[in-house]
Amino acid sequence: MVLESYFDGAAGPNRDCLTLATACGTTEQWTELTSEWNEVLARHGANFLHATDAVSLQNDFHRDKGWSKVSVDALILDCVGVIARHLSVPGPFTNIARPGLHVVTLTIPLEDYRRARKALSTLPNSVADICTSESLGFCFRWGRRIGADTYKLYFDQGERFYGHVYDRKHNKKSKKAIAAMKDVVCLCESNMRSVPAIQLADLFAWCITHNHAVTREWHDRLHGLPWYSLYLDYNYLLNPKPGALEQTSAWDLPSRKAYP
Repeated sequence: MVLESYFDGAAGPNRDCLTLATACGTTEQWTELTSEWNEVLARHGANFLHATDAVSLQNDFHRDKGWSKVSVDALILDCVGVIARHLSVPGPFTNIARPGLHVVTLTIPLEDYRRARKALSTLPNSVADICTSESLGFCFRWGRRIGADTYKLYFDQGERFYGHVYDRKHNKKSKKAIAAMKDVVCLCESNMRSVPAIQLADLFAWCITHNHAVTREWHDRLHGLPWYSLYLDYNYLLNPKPGALEQTSAWDLPSRKAYP
C-alpha cells in the first residue's frame, strides 16, 4: 500500500505564526476525492482553489473575472462538502470507524519560537524546519497505522518545507535514523494549481491561520470535521523529546535560511 501525503504551509495574516498542513491518503482515496473536487471546480467555473486569493477576490478570483464573495463562498462550501465525504472518521479507542483521508495541521506561534530559541539555543534556526520534522512524523505514524509499505511526499512548490525533507532523505545519518525514510519512493514539488490534494491542504492551513475570525459558513463547517490541529507553543518547544536535538545536530544537515 502506498501512502500519498501532500503538504502546504501558510503564515498568519500578521505573520505571527507558521502553519503546515499535512493531508494523507492512499492512492485510491485521493483518486476518488480528486474526481469529485474537479467536478466542483468545473461546476463553479474555477480552474483551481487557492484560499487566500479566493477569499480576498484577487488574481484568478478577481471581481473582473466574475467572482464575488457569494460565488467564492459557494465554491468553497462545496469543496468542504467533498472533504467531509472523504475524511477518515475515528472510532472508539484507537479504531477507525470510516477509512479515509487523514489531515493534521501544525502551528507554531513565532513569538513563542523566538522566546524558546533564546532559552534553548540548540533548537533549529528555522521554525519551518521544526514544522517539517514534526509533520513528517505524523505522516509516518499514520502510514504505520494503516499498514503502508511506501510513501510519496508532495510539497507545494516554492516553499521551504520541501528542502528540509530533501536534506533528511539524502543524508546518510538521518536516513539511517529515520527508519521510514528508506520507504519514501517519491519526494517532489508540485504546482498546487493542478493538484487538488495540495489545494485541500492549503484550505486547512488558511483556516487555522484565520481562526481569529470564523465568519463564513464553510470555515465553521470545516472546523467541525474530524481532523487534528496542533499548536507547538513555548512550553512544548522547550521540552523536546530527550536526545532529539542532539541527534539532529549530529546529522550535520545543510544550513538553510532561517524563517522568519
